Amino acid sequence: MIETEFTRALAKRLPELTKPQRLLGAYVLEHPFKVAIMSIDEFAQAAGVSSASANRFARALGYPGYAQFRQNIIKGFEGVLESVNRLKKEQSYPATNQEIISNVLVEGQRNLEKTRLNLRAETCDQAVDMILAARRIFVLGMGTSGYLAGLLERRLLAHNGMVVSLAGPGGTTYAARRLALVDENDLIIVLTFPRYLSDTVRIVQRAHGRGAKVLGLTDKATAPIVPTCDCVLYTSSDSVYGTNSDPIALALIDGLMAALDYRSPFSVEIATEVAETITPWLIHGETSA
Repeated sequence: MIETEFTRALAKRLPELTKPQRLLGAYVLEHPFKVAIMSIDEFAQAAGVSSASANRFARALGYPGYAQFRQNIIKGFEGVLESVNRLKKEQSYPATNQEIISNVLVEGQRNLEKTRLNLRAETCDQAVDMILAARRIFVLGMGTSGYLAGLLERRLLAHNGMVVSLAGPGGTTYAARRLALVDENDLIIVLTFPRYLSDTVRIVQRAHGRGAKVLGLTDKATAPIVPTCDCVLYTSSDSVYGTNSDPIALALIDGLMAALDYRSPFSVEIATEVAETITPWLIHGETSA
C-alpha cells in the first residue's frame, strides 16, 4: 500500500463500511493510481460492484461525489500521474500511426525551439568553464537519465581522463560511495527530469556540501535539483505520449559537447589521436557484397 494521509485514513475506516464499500476501499488501497484516472463506472466494474455503490462509497467517506473523492486519492502525487492523464486524454481522439509519429516529431521541434530560446550566454559559458576546470567529473543520472549519463560520459572522456558515470549496476549505494570523498576540485553533472528521483537529489546535496561544483541538466526552475546546482541548463521536455522527450535532452548534451570541443585548446590534438587509434578497426574504401 502506498502510504499517504488519505490511504491511512481510508484503512482505518474500512471496518465500519458496508461489504460493497469495503470491496471498493480495498481496491483503492491496492491500486490508488489506477483509481485516480478511472471513471466511476470503471472503478465500480474493477471492484465488482455497482456504480451506485461507488457513489455511496464516496459519500460515506465524506465527499460530495465521486469526482471530489478521486481528486483526493493522490494529493501531492499529481505530477506522477500527469503523463498518464495526458496519454489517456490523447487516446480519446482517433489518430493513425502516421499521425502519432508525425505529432511526436512536431512536438520535438517545439521543444527544441523552446530549449534554444531558453539558453543564456553567461550560463553556457559557465557550464563549459566548469567542465574544463574540473579535476574529476562525475556524471549522475538514474532511471532513464542513466542512459543519457552514459552518452555524456563517452563524450566527456575526450577532455578529461577522470570521468565516471554513476549510473552503474551498483545503483544508489555505488553512487553515494563514489561521491563520499569529492572536494572543490571535482564537478558533478546531474541529469534529472520528471519523474524526479529523491535519491539523485540527496546524493548531490551531500556532494555539494563537501564543496564539489554541480552542473544540472533539467527541465524547469522548480525542479528539486536546482537549489543545489551552481549552474543549470534547461531543456523543454514536454511530451503528450510519455513522461519526457529524451531526444531533446540528448540534443542539449550534443550542443554542450560541441561548445566544449570548440573551446578546449586540446580538441584538435585529441581528435587526431582518437582517429589514429580507431583507424585499424574501421572499414576503408569501397566494399562489395
